[in-house]
Amino acid sequence: MSLRIYHKLKEKYRGKKILVVGLGVLGGSLGVVQFFCELGAYITVTDKKKEEDLLSSINKLKGFKNINFHLGGHFLEDFLKADLIFKGPSVPWDLPEIVEAYKKGIPIEMEMAFVAKYFPGKIIGITGTRGKSTTTAMIYSLLKEFKDEVFLGGGLPGISTIEYLKKASENSWLVAELSSWSLSGFHRSKISPHIAVFTSFYPDHLNYYQNLEDYFYDKAAIFLYQKKDDFLIANERLKSKIEKYPSLGKKIYFKKNDFPQKLNFLIGDHNLENTAACLKLAKILNLSEEKAVKIIKNFSGLPFRLQKVKEKNGVLFINDTTSTTPVATEKAIDAFSQKNIILILGGNSKNLPFDALVKKLERVEKIILLNGSFTKEIIPILTQKYKNKCVGLFDNLKEAVEEAYKSGLSFKEAVVLFSPGATSFSMFKNEFHRGEEFNKIVSKL
Repeated sequence: MSLRIYHKLKEKYRGKKILVVGLGVLGGSLGVVQFFCELGAYITVTDKKKEEDLLSSINKLKGFKNINFHLGGHFLEDFLKADLIFKGPSVPWDLPEIVEAYKKGIPIEMEMAFVAKYFPGKIIGITGTRGKSTTTAMIYSLLKEFKDEVFLGGGLPGISTIEYLKKASENSWLVAELSSWSLSGFHRSKISPHIAVFTSFYPDHLNYYQNLEDYFYDKAAIFLYQKKDDFLIANERLKSKIEKYPSLGKKIYFKKNDFPQKLNFLIGDHNLENTAACLKLAKILNLSEEKAVKIIKNFSGLPFRLQKVKEKNGVLFINDTTSTTPVATEKAIDAFSQKNIILILGGNSKNLPFDALVKKLERVEKIILLNGSFTKEIIPILTQKYKNKCVGLFDNLKEAVEEAYKSGLSFKEAVVLFSPGATSFSMFKNEFHRGEEFNKIVSKL
């Protein structure tokens, strides 16, 4: 079956001009470029970033001869001459060149929506402001115990989902993390996964979306186009929002108490919600509940999400670098509410509300501040409300970690919680780079 699809795509796109907009520092579009090169298409890659910023991604494409790179800006001619345009997740739909190509009738695709059109098996899509990566990995680990062909894909770093079109069959399952950005492509294709999981919804990406309604609308593509034999598994707190939208899929809601046992590794109420969603999915698929509960409760989690890094002299270091919103930091504080918390906070702003986080900081012993536009927004409030708790404005993560460790040593037991509540771009390439640096620094203490 998969070979038939692959040959069909080869016939359709051999010799065609494909424009890939946004290669990405993390190589988010690498898989698309490689896939269409192998189909025999002619590829142009355009990105506003310069060559030196994209070298790690460009070097991985050196073996392919049918690629042109137009970097450091966009040329309208590239867009208007293309037979097909692939838009990267963070490239806005109202980019002037995209708008002009759309007017001319040139098809514009995104990787995950394209995969969803052609994938011969069943797709389980997971979205949410928080919890989508953990829940995706948890569902994948569960399905691997019960199904023969299970693929992991979507927005997780280092994975090319489009490659699965070469080998997937009608019996295959694809478990895919879906961001609001990638789901915007599902709206254009009017397609949703067979099983959709919606973990949570909080303010986020307001530096990209005009308002929360626009952000939720993109998320809603995960269930909006489902058919009557499809399923939506959603957090009970989202029920009123979800039911404003007409959709045909069967709706099943979960809450944290739906998971019957304590977790061996994951921390926090939000992770109980993630496990509850996973168990609901196991029931839909008629998997052994006893075996499913055992697998889920022993799931060890993902790096950089409340990750226990090291304990030294009674100080436990927790890496929660994927906390890029104030709400995420609130959840992290809740997870360690019985501990003496030394919080490393700060970075660049996403224009998100932070009043609830400021109040939550009452439960923190010390606040070690990293530089960035978000930090500068909240410093006047913090120095007024928590003057004796705040330390620094650090431009150097190593110095911030050392200061946090020193503060932690003044307690018999403490947690250094690296949960910045903001993006990393003032000091790092992305949150994963930030997390790697934190782990390196802690390992050398």
